[in-house]
Amino acid sequence: MNIVDRSAIDAAPIIHTDGKAIVVDLSTGSRLRGEAISGLDSERLGRLLDETMAAAGTGFAFGRYAEPREVYDNEHFAGDGADRRTIHMGIDLFCAAGTPVHAPLAGRVELLANNARELDYGPLLVLRHEYTPGESFYTLYGHLGLEVLDALEIGQNVAAGQPIATVGSPPQNGNWPPHLHAQAILDLLDLGTDFPGVACRSQQDYWLGLSPSPAALFPECARHELEYLQCN
Repeated sequence: MNIVDRSAIDAAPIIHTDGKAIVVDLSTGSRLRGEAISGLDSERLGRLLDETMAAAGTGFAFGRYAEPREVYDNEHFAGDGADRRTIHMGIDLFCAAGTPVHAPLAGRVELLANNARELDYGPLLVLRHEYTPGESFYTLYGHLGLEVLDALEIGQNVAAGQPIATVGSPPQNGNWPPHLHAQAILDLLDLGTDFPGVACRSQQDYWLGLSPSPAALFPECARHELEYLQCN
């Protein structure tokens, strides 16, 4: 199975949107509603995102894969020397806290944890999907509601389309504006729940090779250009 190829995957919607979701630019130097997003706290950034979605007549907005961002501004994202971790390795979907999250494919709960550090994943879920005996890949879901930690357990099987979690709210979700971070992973490298969602620019080819674009897991992505490196 080629998880980069939309034609190879019949994925159930991870989040049921209103069909009008927009794409927001969160790249280095970007602005929302005329305001620079660099250095904003979660509350202000969330308000600008809400206003941007409302102006577009929707309650949903995608954040792009492989996008370089300035919003990762604490010691958690320090890299080697001056090369901080800034390259986003998943796709974000901004929406209201409490929005249900569904499994796109049948799988098994591989990891479940609360990465509670500031600007970390918060409640985190990783599913393992086996497409031929002995061959599998993983999907990671970050910034979830706390209830996922009690609702699921390691080793539990889930069906495609099954509700598995909800979108969390700050500060419990890593203190981010409410959104889902979804990421595809080919090999967890024994990193467990510390597998990164953001990479250093100098190592982006390696990390993006391990985490290819998950756009195929979002049926609505077919009408969006969400892969930053492909459209710039």
